[in-house]
Amino acid sequence: MDQEKQDVMGDFAIITGSGSGIGYAFAEALAKRKYNLVMAALPGEDLLNKAAALAKKYGVLVDAVETDLTKTENCHALYQGTREKGYKVSVLINNAGIGSNAPFTNYDPAFYEKQITLNTIVPVTLCRLFMPDMQQLPSAYILNMASMGAFFNMPHKEVYVATKSFLISFSRSLQFTMKGKGVSITTLCPGAVNSNERLKEIHANLKGVGRKAVMDPHEVAEQGLDALFRREKLYVPGRINRWLLRLNKVMPAFIKEAIIMKEMRRQESLKTPLP
Repeated sequence: MDQEKQDVMGDFAIITGSGSGIGYAFAEALAKRKYNLVMAALPGEDLLNKAAALAKKYGVLVDAVETDLTKTENCHALYQGTREKGYKVSVLINNAGIGSNAPFTNYDPAFYEKQITLNTIVPVTLCRLFMPDMQQLPSAYILNMASMGAFFNMPHKEVYVATKSFLISFSRSLQFTMKGKGVSITTLCPGAVNSNERLKEIHANLKGVGRKAVMDPHEVAEQGLDALFRREKLYVPGRINRWLLRLNKVMPAFIKEAIIMKEMRRQESLKTPLP
């Protein structure tokens, strides 16, 4: 084996959307566990410096890939790049996504097309590309990032929560397909997370249980990885979030509707809605 191949021995984890927020938290948590990393994110997120800092701090190899995965050819380039470099990818974290928090008609169709592409088509494409190679390994893991919102009707997030529902359904079916084939698929469904400054601003307006349920990205990443390596099929991080999900199953529809309407009015009153 040549020196280049020797230098890249060891398992790699790919994390999409890893320039900030939960994606970066996943990258750091995996580096702590001594995984080499492929960090993929859009240009403009200082990815190269962040990757270098993680490599130095944790003594792992970190490859930074600045790319727009909504372009199908870039998904293929990400996969081909790992093969050409001899990376053994045993963990795939499909974290990249686009949220929304404004009335449905405030966004043009192009936004929704991009949101649907990144939140659904990209994870499907990457699973399809990487899975045959992952099946050749003793064990491999895929985490698809969904959301608690997938279980609720959420005005101002109509398309977003629909894409997350898709990911849950896709992952569940894929779990059956991969049973006994060495690849474990976990769907992670976090609630509110302080992933960036604007989300912190939005969450600061929450009250009561809703505010207490807000989580830190690193907390979500650690719990998500624990669930992934336990081979959990679906996991909701945070005890309060799991309690809210159980409550949703037994709550009468008219009460749910009243809560949703109240939250919609609250969001409309905010001067700086989340994009």
